[in-house]
Amino acid sequence: MDKATNKTQSITISNSSGLSDDEIDRMVKEAESHKAEDDKKKEDIETRNKAESYINQIDETLKSDNQNVTQQQKDEVKKLRDELKEAIDKNDMDGLKIKLEALEKAANDMAQSMYQNPGAAQGAAGAAGNSSAGNDDVVDADFKEKKN
Repeated sequence: MDKATNKTQSITISNSSGLSDDEIDRMVKEAESHKAEDDKKKEDIETRNKAESYINQIDETLKSDNQNVTQQQKDEVKKLRDELKEAIDKNDMDGLKIKLEALEKAANDMAQSMYQNPGAAQGAAGAAGNSSAGNDDVVDADFKEKKN
């Protein structure tokens, strides 16, 4: 209320360009009807991203030089990696899932080989280190601190 004129002013805000209840209901129903498709697309994208990431990990692993991995294991992993790349390029999601599982299994087997023998070698080196400790010429000594 304006004190000088004793008049009241009011503002009414109305939504003239909004959606009607029918349009909102229709959009909600459309979203629900496409939910399965959207979930499938999401799953496909996640699978594709996982496969591409795994391919990069495999490439890095194959670059490392490890004597415990046989050439046969490397060749199998490379072949499966190439098949997985091909499935990605063809956008064959069912094939991609199967090839990804096969590559994961082969890569896990290769990783076990990589880390299997070095542990045994380190254990042997540790045992040898302990036995050689007795061979060192160690002299016990007493000391006195000098004060100036």
